[in-house]
Parts: sequence; C-alpha cells; structure tokens
Amino acid sequence: MPSADVDIAILGGGCAGLSLAARLARTRLSVRVIEPRTHYADDRTWSFWRTAGDPFEDCVRAEWRAWSVFGEQGETRRGSPSLRYQTVNAGAFYERALSLIADSPTAAISLGVKAGGVTPTDRGWRVDTDAGALTATILVDTRPSTQVPRYGQFFVGREIRTARPVFDPTVVQLMKFRASRSGGVDFVYTLPFAADRALVEVTTFAPIPPPHATFTDWLDDEIGALEPGDVETLRHEAGALPMQVGFGQERPDGIVRLGLGGGAARPSTGYAFTRIQAQADRVVAALTRGEAPDTRIDSAMTRFMDRVFLQVLATAPERGPALFECLFRNAPEDRLERFLSGSTRTADRLWVMASLPPLPFLRAAAVPA
Repeated sequence: MPSADVDIAILGGGCAGLSLAARLARTRLSVRVIEPRTHYADDRTWSFWRTAGDPFEDCVRAEWRAWSVFGEQGETRRGSPSLRYQTVNAGAFYERALSLIADSPTAAISLGVKAGGVTPTDRGWRVDTDAGALTATILVDTRPSTQVPRYGQFFVGREIRTARPVFDPTVVQLMKFRASRSGGVDFVYTLPFAADRALVEVTTFAPIPPPHATFTDWLDDEIGALEPGDVETLRHEAGALPMQVGFGQERPDGIVRLGLGGGAARPSTGYAFTRIQAQADRVVAALTRGEAPDTRIDSAMTRFMDRVFLQVLATAPERGPALFECLFRNAPEDRLERFLSGSTRTADRLWVMASLPPLPFLRAAAVPA
C-alpha cells in the first residue's frame, strides 16, 4: 500500500497554520500547508504580554512597559519590571514563517489552493482540493469554525499618522470605555508607535456585531476628538474574535483543530496569539513523540471562571467597565497580565477572583445561562 504524500497536511495558512508549519519545518516530518489566498498582506496586528519565547520574537514591532484603562474613576495605569506588552505586525510574521518553510527540505505551502472535503483512509486522510487530491497521515485544520459564537469581540481600526503629537508613545491604552453604541461593552484601544502615529481601534464585547457604519462613525469621532490636525490613514484593520467557553473544541473524528476554531482565543478576553503559540508547541511536541496531539489549553477551573465572567458581561453589559477597572486597579502586579495571557497558576486565578466584587459572580455561578 503506498504511503501518504506528506506526514502532516495543514488546512489554512493564517496565524495558527503558519505558526505550526514554521515549527514543523525544523523537524524531519514532511508538511504541506493548503492556503486559498494567493499572497499575504500586512493586514493586522497581534498584541500580547510576552510570557514565553516563540519563533517570531524578531517580528516584534514595538513593546511597552506600561498600559492603562480609562473608566469612570479616571485612568488606572499598570506596568511590570518583567513583562512587556508587545505587538507583532502580520507582514513581518508572514515573511518570517514563509522564510522558515522555504528553507526547509520537508515543508511546503500551496498558495491559491482551496481545500474541500476530507476523507479518512487506511493511512490517514485524503484532502480534495481545487488543485487535486493530497493524502496525509495527520490532518490539522486551522480554518475558521463554521460555528457562530454566542458572544464575541468585534473591532474596526486605523493606523494613522497625525500632524500634531497627540499620543503618549510610552503607554498602551488597553481600554478607554465609552457609552455603549452596540448594546455591549464598548471601548477604544490605542497602540501608540510614536507621538504622531498609532493604531486606534473601536471595540465592543457583544452578542452580535453592530452595523459597520456604527463602527466607522464612532472611529471618526474618536480620532476627531484627539484634535490631531491633518490625518493620514496608513492602513485599516477589522476583525471578530469568539468569546465563548468551549468554542471550536477539538473534533472527535481525529482531525486536529488549531487556532480560533480550536479554542485558541481566551474566551473572557479574546487574546489569542500567545495561546496559538502554546497550542503549536504542544502539537509539535506530541507529533515528534509519535503521539496524538491534545490542543486543549484551559483547565476546568479556568473554563468555569471565563464562563461566569462572560455571563455577567452578557447579561449586564453596563457593569463591564467597572469590572475591568476593578481588575486593573486591584490585581497584584503581573498576576492579572499572566492570567489574561493564559496562566493557569492557582495563585494568579485566586488573586484575579479576589480583585472583583463577588456578588454578581456568585449569582452567575449559581444560575448558569
């Protein structure tokens, strides 16, 4: 019986697919990435607190030692002697990943190829594509889930250059809460690259996204309120992230799910980049040992905490700004940032819980949605 064409086929060459392929390119396993787009563009950023190394550390565009949240009680500013808030531009990330794949004798990417149906075989999997069939021993699916989340993070942003110096380049504005335009929790997120250059995003946590015009009008108002003088728009950014416990769990049929469809986005925050890197590390470690990968990265307690927190946000969005203010004002240094990045340390969880008013969460825990 003939062997499979490759050891591992990866469906989708986005952040998750390329993160995995870049690591597998350093092994003896043969890998093929199937990606429908014909080229990559610098179309987004990923930001996170650096808690571990990964193959893309040289793609970091900027980092900050301080971050802030603005609410009814004014500004709450935090920092860390050990953690840095970093941002990676998609363009640099794609270039790095494609370079690692190109330099490997066992890895390849098929651009402009769309995957269709998949069929189990005696040797693994058959993938039908619009360029022909491919067989693989292991199949990893990083494509977006067809499931629609019950709750999500939605955002629209612009990277701009202003005539006047209106940004503080030393502090990331994580959340500047605004009166709700969406029926959810609305805030402005700003990554300041220089005094006259920043990515400004309007963001909502809500069950459904607001109309695009609502977002663009809101973004126009926020940029105008800066009194920036003439504004040059350098690029646009928009997205949607699932905020639902159990979203896109690994499929029971033997296909490995990775990325947003595999539960990579932290349900209570939407942070995904560092969790995608953690998933990719797990998959590579398992495959090189000849074991079945387990991409689950949240404990039962973490899933419980996220479910309760999301239930409070969904049922009482007006409480959201005050709750986030409590977290950033009361949680000890580094513990909140590690928790938001995916830490499952018991001490981090307990301190985060202790930083919040207990009554709304006790009610949500007692009466699941």
